[in-house]
Amino acid sequence: MLEVLLILCGLTTLFAAGWALYSRHSLRQVRRCMAALEQQHEALKRELAAFRSRNHHLVENAGEAMFLFDQDSGALQEANREARRLLGYNPAEVTHMTFKGLFSRKQRRPLLYMMSQARKTGEAEAKSVTFRRKDGSHFIGDIKVRTAEIDGRKIVHGTFHDTTPVINLQSELRRHNRHLSLLNQISQRVTEGHDLSQTLEIILEEVIKSLAISGGGIFLLENRGQEMKLAIHHNIPDPVVTDLNTIQPGLGLAGNVVTSGRPRMSKNLQKDHRRISNAVVNDNWRAFLAVPFVAEEKVLGVLFVFDRGRRDFTRDDIRLIQAIGRQLGPTLKNAELLDELQWQHRLNCASMRELERSRAALRENIEHLEQHHRTLQSLNQMKSSFLSLASHELRTPLTTILSGTEFLQEQVMSQLAEKEQRALDVIMRGSLQLNHIVENLLEAARLEAKTLYMAREAFNPLLMIQELVQEHTENCLQRGLQLELEDFPQQVVVRGDVHHLKRACDRLLENAVKFTPEGGRIAIRGRQLARPEVKALAEDLRPFSRAFFDGPLADHYLEIAIEDSGIGIEEVDRLRIFEKFQEVGDIASHSTSRASFGGKGVGLGLTLVKGIVETHEGLVWVESAGLNQGSCFAVLLPLSNPDEGKHVLG
Repeated sequence: MLEVLLILCGLTTLFAAGWALYSRHSLRQVRRCMAALEQQHEALKRELAAFRSRNHHLVENAGEAMFLFDQDSGALQEANREARRLLGYNPAEVTHMTFKGLFSRKQRRPLLYMMSQARKTGEAEAKSVTFRRKDGSHFIGDIKVRTAEIDGRKIVHGTFHDTTPVINLQSELRRHNRHLSLLNQISQRVTEGHDLSQTLEIILEEVIKSLAISGGGIFLLENRGQEMKLAIHHNIPDPVVTDLNTIQPGLGLAGNVVTSGRPRMSKNLQKDHRRISNAVVNDNWRAFLAVPFVAEEKVLGVLFVFDRGRRDFTRDDIRLIQAIGRQLGPTLKNAELLDELQWQHRLNCASMRELERSRAALRENIEHLEQHHRTLQSLNQMKSSFLSLASHELRTPLTTILSGTEFLQEQVMSQLAEKEQRALDVIMRGSLQLNHIVENLLEAARLEAKTLYMAREAFNPLLMIQELVQEHTENCLQRGLQLELEDFPQQVVVRGDVHHLKRACDRLLENAVKFTPEGGRIAIRGRQLARPEVKALAEDLRPFSRAFFDGPLADHYLEIAIEDSGIGIEEVDRLRIFEKFQEVGDIASHSTSRASFGGKGVGLGLTLVKGIVETHEGLVWVESAGLNQGSCFAVLLPLSNPDEGKHVLG
């Protein structure tokens, strides 16, 4: 418009000057004037070009985005540098665009209304309009337009600017305000001290509403943190609730929050390998966030939220949920302490009432216990006396029977018929078996009464073991068993009763032979153990003898192990078999035979082994992987001073 006015003014001036010269001066003067006018015209043209250049420079480099387009055709005629930067086009591309191409289809109605207002009033504006860039992305801006007419053409020119950062900032501020408001509401409800379940339910609903998500829930820990219970939940179907109640600490995302004490998040549970619940997949859970309730560095529960759409939890969302978790942690702790105090109070009241009712009964029970204790002591003494008396009394008739039977076998055996000879053999075997039982009973009674004499002599245990192997070799060959003496220390000295220790080891080897089926293997090994090595075995071996580890330990020990591939021992029987009269299996299968497979005795053999070994300040135990897995009986004996090896028994 300004350019047109300048041109009109120049032409008017030229016309007036020419007419004056023509009317007043001669043609020569007119020519001189025309030359001057041409010079003036050229000067005006240069001034006009300079003005246009300055105007273009100002528009092109303006800090605000500016544009101009034809009102009738809608063709975009010009857009300055800032406008092209925001829209992502170069100058050549702008000239081929239309005004509508700058906006999304959703903006047509607001733009038509804006153009209608501009035609009526000469100017109009629109806010929060969605612009479309060349790459297809969008931004939100405000636009102002004015109408004008240049060279008979109706044009629209205007300005716009990107308000996306402002809108984002406003949205962020609104979100922060909602978060602060939510935290204030939670703090207020916590301080009001309402019912815990009601408070948690209201808080969960507020969190879900504030984050605009599908649902959530709250796990509370029970049984001293060993179990998780879904106490509160919102918008979760019953099948999913049932499945979530099976989650335990350490399992899945929520369970891992309990063990780690840190938040866990997933953008898509459908593809997350950490997920353990299939029900959440069927319910179309995708985004997931879980944070702990922490009080005094202890996790008391888990708050989780989820969304069935494509949702990315921001840092602010995580911080908000964490802040809620920090607020609710002490609340849960206080509620837990209050429940414990109330329960303890009720328990104390009940205990006091029970104590009052039980005082009289307690005195009576104490009297009964003392009486029962005296009775048990008397019965125990009677049992020991009976065993000792029975053993002694049975030995006299047994000696008579054995002597008579031996006399008959030596004197009249050849004169008897075959049946009579077999009967005499049966009497002899039965007498020997009964004599063996009586000797064991007598030895057990003496061990219990601590009247069994034990010699204290230094000897080499290797010689004792070699003798046992020789004694059982023939029996093992008859049974098809492989008996081997493997690694065994040669220069060691044990102080004790070699006779009783040999009988103890003989009973263990006899058991190995009896309970190993044909074709099996029996191995005897020995090794030295220092005191620290023995202490390292205390946790596993203490059940076999607490007194052994409670007392002082020797510097060095000898371990004698007899391992077989026999029928094995169940875990529940490992301790019980060393008790008096305890024998695994049916009593109908008991036998005192040293050769028959699986035959059982009266349950005194291992008791005698235990008594003799412990009398020597040692330890005996058994190891077995279970039935048909074989077993290994081991004896631990203290070693004497190596200097005593010069005087050992050969």
